[in-house]
Amino acid sequence: MNNDGRVSDNGRDGTGKLEKELLKIWYGGQQPGLITQTTLESLTLLYRLLRFLSRQNTKAKASKLHTNPPLLVVGNLIAGGAGKTPVVMAVCRHLSSTGRKVGIVSRGYGRSGTGALLIDPAQPLPSAQDAGDEPLFLATETQCPVAICADRTQAVDTLLSAFPDLDLIVSDDGLQHHRLKRQLEWVVFDERGQGNGKLLPAGPLREPLSRLNSVDAVLCSNMSTLRLSAALKLPEQHNWHAVEVKLAGFRHLQSGEFLNLGQAKVQWKDSSVMAFTGIGNPEKLFKALKAAHIVLQNTLDLPDHYSYPVDFCAQFDQQVLITSGKDAVKLSASNPKVWVAEITVELPPALTQALEDCIGSTID
Repeated sequence: MNNDGRVSDNGRDGTGKLEKELLKIWYGGQQPGLITQTTLESLTLLYRLLRFLSRQNTKAKASKLHTNPPLLVVGNLIAGGAGKTPVVMAVCRHLSSTGRKVGIVSRGYGRSGTGALLIDPAQPLPSAQDAGDEPLFLATETQCPVAICADRTQAVDTLLSAFPDLDLIVSDDGLQHHRLKRQLEWVVFDERGQGNGKLLPAGPLREPLSRLNSVDAVLCSNMSTLRLSAALKLPEQHNWHAVEVKLAGFRHLQSGEFLNLGQAKVQWKDSSVMAFTGIGNPEKLFKALKAAHIVLQNTLDLPDHYSYPVDFCAQFDQQVLITSGKDAVKLSASNPKVWVAEITVELPPALTQALEDCIGSTID
């Protein structure tokens, strides 16, 4: 265990260590050494050149057109988990509650296969290894069909072949996947803003901030639009919206029992509690738990899309283990100590109205 109460991840591979060091440089204010800085800046120059030669800005504009059914891309300009997946979940839940039929497409990062795969929630579910953790999580949480493929255009075709009467397709990420024709683009930021403001790999930006001029909405996850304006050093725009992501409670992985925050605090007041996660920004989970006055003995941040060993949870002595929904789809339900943090996402009325105004003529 580290001095700050974190459990060391002795099994972290080289990629995970590199990811963690880059996140410190991008978001933590850490200054790289001269050799590292020179290498990163050189690679960023190469990245800029490749973007120019491949006409990325032109392709981004060409990918925006009316589609049938409408296709919404929920993505981000930064690497490292800005909170797009909870927004996708909120969109699907909102429209499903109004009787609309929604489908999801996803790359399925980290999955074992390469071909297109369809998840129909009404049918037996594939494993996280075959589908990827985010698609499987979205399918179970929204009960919407999900098509997975690195080529998102092929994923759309797969989805519509099985569900031709969809009213909306939502792409989980894919803002930079210009072959995917889309009608709407939403970009999500969290409290980290643009990080150090540099393009990959010297910084977290996948595209310059000027890309925001062509998107339909900018979503500020758990922050005000004014705060995002200061973080990005840009004037606030009319299509910026604050989005609230809340910790609602905890679901027992084995039994499905649900505890709200008050019940959990009472039930666990004399227990040792640990939280672990392999999401893009682990601090989001840890901060949310602490804000809810859940006392954590230890925390463990793992690489994004971490592949869990079968007996992973057996190594911990704590009486309560808390993780995220994306992690939970990769864990065995045999361990009775595991609880899943359940979140709710509130989209502001102005944003849902703007969505319905754009797609209403097609889905009414």
